[in-house]
Amino acid sequence: MPVMRKIPVEELRPGMRFDKPVYIDSSNMLVGANVTIKEADIKRLMKWGIAAIETAGNLVSRESDMRLMARIDSSTALDAKKILDDYSNLLLKRKNLIDVHRDACRVVGDVYAAVKSDEMFTLDSLEAVVKNIISLMEQDGNIFLFLYGLEEGRNYFVVHSVNVTFYAILIGMALKYTPDKLKELGMGTVLIDAGMVKMPAYIAYKQSNLSDHEMNLIKTHPLHGYKLIKQLGKVKERSALVSLQHHEQYDGKGYPRGMNGGQIDEYARIASIADSYEAQISNRSYRQKQSFYHAMKNLLSSGVNKFDPVILRVFLSRMSVYPIGSIVELNDSSIGLVIGSVPKKPLRPIIKLIFDNEHKRLNDLIILNLLEETALYVSRVLDEKEAGVNLLDVL
Repeated sequence: MPVMRKIPVEELRPGMRFDKPVYIDSSNMLVGANVTIKEADIKRLMKWGIAAIETAGNLVSRESDMRLMARIDSSTALDAKKILDDYSNLLLKRKNLIDVHRDACRVVGDVYAAVKSDEMFTLDSLEAVVKNIISLMEQDGNIFLFLYGLEEGRNYFVVHSVNVTFYAILIGMALKYTPDKLKELGMGTVLIDAGMVKMPAYIAYKQSNLSDHEMNLIKTHPLHGYKLIKQLGKVKERSALVSLQHHEQYDGKGYPRGMNGGQIDEYARIASIADSYEAQISNRSYRQKQSFYHAMKNLLSSGVNKFDPVILRVFLSRMSVYPIGSIVELNDSSIGLVIGSVPKKPLRPIIKLIFDNEHKRLNDLIILNLLEETALYVSRVLDEKEAGVNLLDVL
């Protein structure tokens, strides 16, 4: 009788194929002999909480690697293969992100409730939340991809504050911040919208344009947040300045104090970019969310005036022109998902195909490296509706 061996689910990669059947348990087969394991299979195992699968077979091939390596030459093979491996590893960390995010929203929600009621709050749980976010980002800086659509429909300002923290930490890491500085930055961004809980709900969630009076009231929220988190939570000055200054603009046209350039604390300059980007890719009561690409494009078009140009360039270099998760159509009419890009060539990303050039949905993992596929290029960026897919289903 063949000897069965266990393979941890976390070691599975899309494209793996074994010469004997692969089993979930003694009575349930995952795939037959020589049948490729797909992303959907791995996601299903993770959803069910399966820790390991069993097989008596040997690994025949990693089809994804074979396809990728057949398309690229040795000059970019290492970069492209690393992006593919990083993407495969990223998919396995989704549950960690969900757990950390849920806990963070619970803690921040409790703090915002305390602020709304003018009650004192402690910082221990917040510090633990920020530490967990930093740890997760250090494991994989692209984990922010799974923030998309997470917790939508719940308290917007709580979710927004948590999400902004992920993007701010991403920038802080790119700036080579020390652990202490990352924590200080995170403690500021995770409370970035504390002042909004003091705004009348009809204004905060209004579905139409604000009147001048309502806009002037909204412009007081940074000062409210700053004072309240210092008084009620004893938040350190440097972190509290994020709440106070995140709506200041580099050209001096922001609020509440019209500060400009280096007058604005660096943490707040980081938070301003993270805040704007995250707000654009989230649904609001008065508008639909933007795609990653269009949000980045909007940042760049207004960046000359609103944002610190050095920090904005750092964010762009980390996110790329086509941020990971962007859905793009190529000039041959095929449609795919951006899974990464080589920093020096941001206009030639690496793409996982979703539909072929006849718009047929693809089940196998097929990777295109536009650095080598010189006849192909991105013709336009699509939103989910235009592409006919749900982003979370094609990651």
